[in-house]
Amino acid sequence: MAELNVEKFYERLNKIHAHFLKHREQIWNGANCVALNRGSSSADDYRKSNVLHLYLFGYELPDTVLMLTKDGKCTVLATKKKCEFLEQAMGKEPKSGSVKKLELLVKSKADNNATNYETLLKLARGESNGEAVKIGLIKKEFKTDPKDGVVMGWEKKIEEPESNLEVVDCTHGLSMVMAVKEQYELDLIKKSSVLSNKVLKHSFIKDIEDVIENNKTTTHETIAEQINAVIEDPSKINLKVPQDLVQSCYFPIIQSGGDYDFKVSATSNSENVKFDIITVMLGSRYSNYCSNIGRTLLIDPPKQVQQMYDTLLGVHDAALKAMVPGKPLKGVYAAAVKYLRDEGKENLVSSLPKALGFSVGLDFRDGNLLLNAKSTVPFKAGMVFNLAVSFSGLTLSSSARASANDESAVKNLSEYGLVVADMVAITDKGTDIMTKFGRDRGDISYSMLDEDSGDDDEESDEDDADRKLAKKIAKEEADAPSGGRKSSRLAANAASGAADVEGVAERERKQIELMARKNEERLRELARSSRKKGGDEKSKKAEELEAYKSTKNLPDNVLPNQVKVDMANQCVILPICGNPVPFHISTIKNVVLPDPDNAAYLRINFYTGGMAVGKDCPENTSKLVQKYAPYATFIREVTFRSLDSHSLTTAFRQISELRKRARMKEIQDQEEANLVKQDKLVRTKNERVPRLSDLTMRPVFAGRKTQGNLESHTNGLRFISTRGEIVDIMYANVKHAIFQPCENEIMVLIHFHLKNPIMVGKKKQQDIQFFTEVIDASQAVDAGKRSMYDPDEMDDEQRERQLKKRLNEAFKDFARKVETVARKNGYSLEFDIPYRDLAFTGNPHKEMVSIQPTLNCLCNLTETPFFVVDLSDVDHVHFERVTFMSKAFDMVLINKDFTKQPYRIDMIANEEKDSIQEWLTDMEISYTEGPMNLNWKQIMTHVVGDDRFYMDTEEDEVTAKEAGWEFLRMFGKDEADDQEESEEESGYSEQSEEESEEEEDSADEDFDTEEEESDFDGDEDLEEQGMDWEDMEREAAADDRRKKRDGDEDDRPAKRKRRR
Repeated sequence: MAELNVEKFYERLNKIHAHFLKHREQIWNGANCVALNRGSSSADDYRKSNVLHLYLFGYELPDTVLMLTKDGKCTVLATKKKCEFLEQAMGKEPKSGSVKKLELLVKSKADNNATNYETLLKLARGESNGEAVKIGLIKKEFKTDPKDGVVMGWEKKIEEPESNLEVVDCTHGLSMVMAVKEQYELDLIKKSSVLSNKVLKHSFIKDIEDVIENNKTTTHETIAEQINAVIEDPSKINLKVPQDLVQSCYFPIIQSGGDYDFKVSATSNSENVKFDIITVMLGSRYSNYCSNIGRTLLIDPPKQVQQMYDTLLGVHDAALKAMVPGKPLKGVYAAAVKYLRDEGKENLVSSLPKALGFSVGLDFRDGNLLLNAKSTVPFKAGMVFNLAVSFSGLTLSSSARASANDESAVKNLSEYGLVVADMVAITDKGTDIMTKFGRDRGDISYSMLDEDSGDDDEESDEDDADRKLAKKIAKEEADAPSGGRKSSRLAANAASGAADVEGVAERERKQIELMARKNEERLRELARSSRKKGGDEKSKKAEELEAYKSTKNLPDNVLPNQVKVDMANQCVILPICGNPVPFHISTIKNVVLPDPDNAAYLRINFYTGGMAVGKDCPENTSKLVQKYAPYATFIREVTFRSLDSHSLTTAFRQISELRKRARMKEIQDQEEANLVKQDKLVRTKNERVPRLSDLTMRPVFAGRKTQGNLESHTNGLRFISTRGEIVDIMYANVKHAIFQPCENEIMVLIHFHLKNPIMVGKKKQQDIQFFTEVIDASQAVDAGKRSMYDPDEMDDEQRERQLKKRLNEAFKDFARKVETVARKNGYSLEFDIPYRDLAFTGNPHKEMVSIQPTLNCLCNLTETPFFVVDLSDVDHVHFERVTFMSKAFDMVLINKDFTKQPYRIDMIANEEKDSIQEWLTDMEISYTEGPMNLNWKQIMTHVVGDDRFYMDTEEDEVTAKEAGWEFLRMFGKDEADDQEESEEESGYSEQSEEESEEEEDSADEDFDTEEEESDFDGDEDLEEQGMDWEDMEREAAADDRRKKRDGDEDDRPAKRKRRR
């Protein structure tokens, strides 16, 4: 039987009911009750009733009536099987919710549901006393069910005059409830958006570039079918996404050649793709949550089209800025119109669509929440919209067509359209664009070069070489030679001066913008955190030491001239001037027992002011010394002499033992200082729990290999070792869960990176891992030679492959079950899988390992110690030793908490730099690079003390300075801006090309002259030194004779001088 998430069902049902009670008169049209009918027809996936059932139950329950009344009674009429499914929620109504009771009515064939319909009518009428009662329905679906079933009979009953019911529409109320997404829903929509983004980037763009490059003939429909196939099976672009969780929202829409329709109901026609203005719109669903993305590709665009596209981007940005919590939806359309009017392009208002987007979620397009000129619904944090800005019916002027290349398809274009569509989530801080594919003109522009234009072959070769060099710098994927833009028909648009999106210059510009935005965000974060700080200073004050409250509490057996150790009170009592004086053990620096002569000696050294206390000094003692150092007098050392060596030896042993205990206690307190008390594990009873057997845990207990079983329970996981040791991991304490299947490693593992550390044995741990070795790590390779056709070896390899596959499936199945259990009990837990295609080799801890990014982390989980860096904690990344001479570089990841030292990954191969920097840019993490290693301890000390670190002015608020981490940039922001300006200002006219060629020729002539001169000088040097062996031997012998003669002349005076 399918499983119902009872907690989520009641949470969402209560949300609907609470909204119904609060806004019944306005949004719910004064309905007395709500009847949510789901007919038997399933032709439309986006019917409101379908979406509602997925929202409440996680499944669709056809031919079902759900009645919700004002007094909190929920009644469901359905078949027996569906009622059995809903019985899981019977009697589990939360006391805090407004829904008080769930009642199930089973479909009855005996009286054709007459009794059930009467029960529903009584609930609908309530205490109406014969007056007409309004009943809320999904009016668009009313009386549309073609099959005679439960819903059709109920709707006929509602229409009967004696029923005395008035039908009103409740669709708007349902839309308002489902519009604000939970965090779990936002995560699914983000995954859906990433899928759409990846399909666009790695399927459509790759295919259309191949078509353009090789001048292929294909239809819009054919390309749309290819995209649709990739969405249904993402493994075609190497995305490891479960195929049963994904599907296409609609058949992709590809358009070109002047026929453009940007409605989601449009279709891709069977016409051939024209190389002019190509638009694409595609949508994907992940776990039933939808996403949509739209882009325009410009091929040889005339200046008029370029300017129009820039205007479209301006409208897009203006609309984004208007999507602020609290402002009405119609403000987006108003902002777009205002932008066009301010730019003097009011004529383009008529080219805008009636709505600039719509709400997205389980429902692909919610017609009640449109970004049009009328909607007064306010934006709320948690809403998700598809912002689709487009211009339709634009006329291409004859002069623009005339300026196009003779063979360009743009010459045949009279009308055109442009579109940009993105997924946008509304947050408290503003908007979050979930579809990251580039929108700038440089990202979507292509230039078709004329192969038969009569230009020299050398010019074409130069362009080809430039493109190859650009590809080498951008470090495209391994399949670039077969699918990249390498022919002379496709190149970057020289007229626009925009670099390839994956090029270094483009990344650098994006990084400058990103760093400026990050500086502002960090300023706001630090301002908020400083307001929240309170009472921190009190916790940093030193605690006064008090061994005894008065002399009466001293031990009774203290003698006047005896060194006494009180183990219970952690105190050493020393005889000073015949009086016993107590000293707390934490004040003693060390104790020394010198070798005895006639008497024994005991020297005790104390922590004192005016000198370094050392790293072993207790933290509280260090604070006390610092507090009293300016005015107090300290005892530095005390020495005792005794003829009885036994008493001093005993005191020495006891003091040493007490110091050891105190030190261990302090270390333990420090370990447990920031431990957060964990909830008690609630074990699942009366049902089978997900379990993985024969696992090994890391870190281990007390230095021994720890093996056992891992189980998933109601609020956490429990590991029980074979020796009975128990480790509990609460779902609420898991920050990141990672599942790493076995491919090239020797193990398959599940790793948990915790929010708060837990104690494993006597040590505090924040990373817990469970793994199974596929092959023994210590397995020795047979030294004997074996044939590649040895059947035994082939059988071993086959068994190993099968074992890998079986273990990967077992761990994957366990991870899914844990996610299900956590979700069922109201916890958000999701396993990430490392991206192997983005992996690189580096040295985070004294060993070269493979570093792999996940959605939220950068990690190495195979080797110990583990390396897990939470990307949300990374403020900035700096690359060290970036020079043309070095073969490797180092990467420093700076923590947002400046009191912590940065993470380091050393010895990364230079070939990985571009791919890492591109990934960081995609993750919106700023980076810089430099030629040398830096003293990070000193830098972080400076940064911690700088209150204006993220500001771009000094304390006088006038003098400019580099904000944030810009001071680490190898080339300053100004230089990058100057370079950008120079690129924009540079022209590519024939005259400028001729001038540049002349300058190059003259420079070549100068260079040749210098070469000739340098060659001549070099020849002279060679002639001077070019002696054969005989000449060299003769000169060496003459040299020796001359030195000997000079030595004889100078020898005697030198000796006489020494004698004096």
